[in-house]
Amino acid sequence: MASTHALANLDYIEENELQHNAQRVGKFLFDGLKELEDRYDVVGEVRGKGLMIGIEMVKDGETKEPHPDGAVQVLEACKEQGLLIGKGGLYGNALRLAPPLIVTEEDAARAIETLDVAFGRVQEGVL
Repeated sequence: MASTHALANLDYIEENELQHNAQRVGKFLFDGLKELEDRYDVVGEVRGKGLMIGIEMVKDGETKEPHPDGAVQVLEACKEQGLLIGKGGLYGNALRLAPPLIVTEEDAARAIETLDVAFGRVQEGVL
């Protein structure tokens, strides 16, 4: 029975080209987040592959000192707007994005907009 379900899932992934979607939307999301990295000093680095993306929050763009409080502030601001992301890393300053394979570019654009506002507020000290 489990094998039947596993095969059905694999068929669905193949028929709906979810691997291609992950690659395409992942690039869209990554590129958008890299633009935010260039705009905000509190974003130390955006890294990842496909739909698995990490964002390092820092207190200062030059020293790259970890900013775990900033990560929590962004996480909470995103949650208030309906965007659920994770947090982790050695210093608790890494945000984790791992949307489902069926995510759309529209969904990714909304996530970028939400993070844009949150990063701006953290950088300005509003949150």
